[in-house]
Amino acid sequence: MYVSPAVRTIRDDPVEGESVTLLLEVADDAAVDDVAAAAEAAGATVEEELQFRTLETTVGHERVGAVCAVEGIAHVETGNTLGIDPDGAEGAGEDVRPDG
Repeated sequence: MYVSPAVRTIRDDPVEGESVTLLLEVADDAAVDDVAAAAEAAGATVEEELQFRTLETTVGHERVGAVCAVEGIAHVETGNTLGIDPDGAEGAGEDVRPDG
């Protein structure tokens, strides 16, 4: 499973009382509904199912590690990963550094 650098930072050093939007891409061999139920059991709130078998969730920082451990997830990234800005001002997302 791929866990983005931003998610790893939150998982390893959570801020008490803070929450984050995580995008959970479901593995091809897993059922989306099963992963959604397991993510909720781990402490996430599933907000909606997006395209490409991806669940948008809200998770308290303290529960990010538990959500990352859910079976059937292929990728975990923050909701800022690939925000598309029609004016191009926002860039490509969380894992791009403006200074190179």
